[in-house]
Amino acid sequence: MAISYFLRACCLIVMGLLVYSQTFHFGFVFDDYIFIVNNPYIKNISNTHLMWQAFPMTRLMGMYSFAFNYMWGNLNASSYHIFNFIIHLCSTAFVWILSQMLFKIGKVFPKNERMSQEIPFIIALIFLVHPCQIQAITYITQRFESLATLFYLATIYFYLRARLAKTIEQQVFFFASTGVFTILGILTKEVVITVPAMILSLEWIFFPGKNNKRLIVFLIGAGFLLYVLFTKLVHADLKMLMQTYHSESHEGDILTLPGYVLTQMRVFLTFLRLLILPIHQALDYDYPVSTDLFHPLLTLVGLIVMVSIVGLIVAFKKNYPVIAFGLSWVLITFSINMVPRVNVIFEHKLYLISYGFFLALGASLPLLVKNRSTLLKILYSIIIVLSILSFERNKVWASELTLWQSNVNIFPDKARVNANLGRAYAAEGNTQQAIFYLTRAIDLSPDNISYENRGIIYGNIGQEDLALKDLNHSIAMDPQYATTYIKRAWVFQNLNQLTPALNDLNRAISLDPYYSDAYIQRGILWMYEHQNQAARRDFQEALRIDPYNTLALELIKKVSN
Repeated sequence: MAISYFLRACCLIVMGLLVYSQTFHFGFVFDDYIFIVNNPYIKNISNTHLMWQAFPMTRLMGMYSFAFNYMWGNLNASSYHIFNFIIHLCSTAFVWILSQMLFKIGKVFPKNERMSQEIPFIIALIFLVHPCQIQAITYITQRFESLATLFYLATIYFYLRARLAKTIEQQVFFFASTGVFTILGILTKEVVITVPAMILSLEWIFFPGKNNKRLIVFLIGAGFLLYVLFTKLVHADLKMLMQTYHSESHEGDILTLPGYVLTQMRVFLTFLRLLILPIHQALDYDYPVSTDLFHPLLTLVGLIVMVSIVGLIVAFKKNYPVIAFGLSWVLITFSINMVPRVNVIFEHKLYLISYGFFLALGASLPLLVKNRSTLLKILYSIIIVLSILSFERNKVWASELTLWQSNVNIFPDKARVNANLGRAYAAEGNTQQAIFYLTRAIDLSPDNISYENRGIIYGNIGQEDLALKDLNHSIAMDPQYATTYIKRAWVFQNLNQLTPALNDLNRAISLDPYYSDAYIQRGILWMYEHQNQAARRDFQEALRIDPYNTLALELIKKVSN
């Protein structure tokens, strides 16, 4: 048995490497620049406590993991990708052992020990290689999602171990582990707030004759405490449900609670489609809001499907508890998506949700295909197909250029997608295509970042008048964004207008005093003015903020000679 476990564990690692090892050489994309590359707070461990002025405390564990990566490998993206892959392997391991426990408790194969070992392993394999997991793994920033899922799975696993423990000592240890992983989870991402509801579902389905009022009261109380902790960490409460948002999923849409919830009915269908048929995937969807149950009609269809799943849970609870729990997992983990936010859909949210779907699928197929040999052929064929799809999908993430070109092919009229493709072309040195796509983005929906990026390109090709015009537009749209002042200061400096350049750098530092680039650029400006002492102070401050900044170190040596 030990050898069998070892061989299967090796199989998981090998399959994971086959699908994801190519990503270890990929770079940073999209929000990686906000949370990692340009995030000054992770670059000096003594400054990490300051990041909570800019980021919510519910991202604490993920942020500290980025800080650890930075100390380990600076901005070498490979270390971040490898870290994400290790998290994915650990989550897969919990999927495996949790599924085994649920199959045993649910007596899915009471007379077939071999199948009760094989199917949970296959569920873990599907979880490992499914294309819908890619955004939570290959997209470095979505470590928040994968790490929260790891803690979520660990929480449910240790709770189940506690419920089945034979001794008081074991119960204390496993219940304490449950609490620790719950807290770690809520400090990683808000999805973990659904844990009490998940445990209530577990109790209702698997331990119906063993429920007691004290346990239910305890779980409800735990849920309330998690809600209080959550609201304190993000400085929000139920009032945020009543706010309106400008949708970032479709230009011009205004999101209210009713419209957002209705839209999630369609998102639920999209998620199911992606789990069953993972094609036409995208990082950034163009997804209009639903105006009522019939516009579009898929809104009503989504509601019907969700209500039907509730009916299936009740129907399957007694005779097929594992299927019922898998379906409950899907609905409970999806429920957090009912809280309005500016983006109505992202694929990384499927990472946690998908386990319930795979669990229900793994428990259902043996009922439909009685022949063991045929069933295993079907399942392993599915795994092979999913692995190939994931391997090919991962290629899209090789660079920002390939990623956004793929996204533009699917959603050509979304401004943010065009803007990011323009920025990717700029990074590749293709200024003509960069200006084309950034201009297209501005025409579709002007924003300060697109103007800034186009202004930088104009500055690089010596068209300072157009550069200043775009950068002025950008600052007018968001006067509190420090980066644009740094870019405009660079243009002023190229024009030998040192006074406005210095004013912009001072403004940038006042807005974000932990931005090392601003100090470096101001120090260079002081060097032009032959004020080496002031320059040294700025370079030293940049090095204090980012101890691994080799440019700051070189400049300090230069002004000291």
